[in-house]
Amino acid sequence: MSRAFVKDDDDRPEEPLPAPERGPYYVFAADVPGLDAEFAQRASVVTVEAGVVGFGARVTVRDEGGASNAYVLVNDEDADPLRARIGMTSPLAQALLGKRVGGNAVWERPVGNAQLTIEKIEQIDG
Repeated sequence: MSRAFVKDDDDRPEEPLPAPERGPYYVFAADVPGLDAEFAQRASVVTVEAGVVGFGARVTVRDEGGASNAYVLVNDEDADPLRARIGMTSPLAQALLGKRVGGNAVWERPVGNAQLTIEKIEQIDG
């Protein structure tokens, strides 16, 4: 067996891993008063231009194979892929941000890039 997979019995305590650094927590101005202290400290107030993909938008896209999918752009810690809620720093969200209906986006994926066409943008928050 490789020694890389064996914990040495050196009686030294393992050092704890540092806490991950948390980025901004995007909110609409109306939501700021309801934030708890941790989120208020990280709050980044956003405004969304009508007709442009941004935070809080539900975006419907069609891929080159004709399949249509809708995604909601949320904070990273609120992401839930099973509910099609994608974090703002995800590669898919980054490809969609700032696009308009009829525009194209390239989603860079490990299995190969996907060409997407923006079909619909709905602002569901804000």
